[in-house]
Amino acid sequence: MRYSTYQSIYEPVNSEAVKSNIGHVKRLFADAKIPTWMLKLIMVSLIIFVGCSTVLTVFAGDEGDVLPGGKIAVSQGETLWSISLEHKPENMDTRVYIEAMKKVNQLESTSIQAGQVLILPQFTP
Repeated sequence: MRYSTYQSIYEPVNSEAVKSNIGHVKRLFADAKIPTWMLKLIMVSLIIFVGCSTVLTVFAGDEGDVLPGGKIAVSQGETLWSISLEHKPENMDTRVYIEAMKKVNQLESTSIQAGQVLILPQFTP
């Protein structure tokens, strides 16, 4: 039989204290006379706000930072994703580089054809 000398550094959780704290929070909201539909609306609004701000942060950038760079001929089986993995700056998100490629090349979609010549975007340091 094996035994362990492991001893937790945390205090054991007192479930009665947790239930008591939950009761205090429920009473706090009940005393505030805030309808539950309003609390739900506030929660959904916060979730949407945080989600949208995260998406905007991913695609944020200065319009003047994108410059036309070198050119590349698309080979059979290549996609914007595979091209961007090879040519994007090391610390840049691939999706951001793809959007820059679409902008520089005035592409409406991510569809490209073999033999097509694409301009690679370059970014000012």
